[in-house]
Amino acid sequence: MFPFYFHVALASFRRQLAYRWANIAGLITNTFFGSLFSFVIIALHHARQSVDGYTVTDTLRYTWLAQALLMVVMPFAWYDLMNTIRTGEVVSDLSKPCDFCWYWFSRELGRSLYYTLFRGVPIYIAGTLLFNLGFPAGSLQLLIFVLAFLLAIVLGIAYRYLYNIIAFWIVEARAMVWLAVTVALFFAGSYIPLYFLPGWLYGLAQVLPFNGLMNFPIQVLLGKVSPAQMGWAFVCLLCWSVGMILVMRFLTVRATRRVIAQGG
Repeated sequence: MFPFYFHVALASFRRQLAYRWANIAGLITNTFFGSLFSFVIIALHHARQSVDGYTVTDTLRYTWLAQALLMVVMPFAWYDLMNTIRTGEVVSDLSKPCDFCWYWFSRELGRSLYYTLFRGVPIYIAGTLLFNLGFPAGSLQLLIFVLAFLLAIVLGIAYRYLYNIIAFWIVEARAMVWLAVTVALFFAGSYIPLYFLPGWLYGLAQVLPFNGLMNFPIQVLLGKVSPAQMGWAFVCLLCWSVGMILVMRFLTVRATRRVIAQGG
């Protein structure tokens, strides 16, 4: 079955290529907000040379890396699965000779690859050109970042799947999507760097799965994570990944028992 899922991911990647102008608009939007946040950060660091050991350059890199990762791991208003449930198209997906969960997982892997290449990389390049960020990592840090980044993609897909599949039980679930996305982005470090938070709240954020979406990969790339912290974080996030995938599969089995197809 692997070739099938590979082609599903490839088809999803190609589908995104059709939305060139939407991607350009997204690039402009991310660059605008990245610049806006950057000027606020520069103003903050005029008053303080460093915040919790992060210099102005570190914080600017954090901000632009968060903007670069945003559409890869946690896109706004992702209703794709939910819409198929609302319209009944999900019956067609359930009828395919493949595993329903891995079918959607493959679709989202293809989409994530597209946004990595055509949104994430250009956004960080734009930040580098505007604010002279440079590249923060050596070869070892880059390798560990790639592993953390892949884990972030898995966590993001599993989380999106979970807040979409509730449409089997709730008729109008879009409000739940916005709540889920807002909570995730806050605790991932998208709105503000997590180390700006009070100590108790930062400690809570580090044990939640959202830490692995942006904050942890970014801090690895910035070289701000000790080997002991890194090992603990990887174990924690791997447990979250496995747990969320198991919940995905459990809810899918429960939900599909509720599906009734009429007309053949």
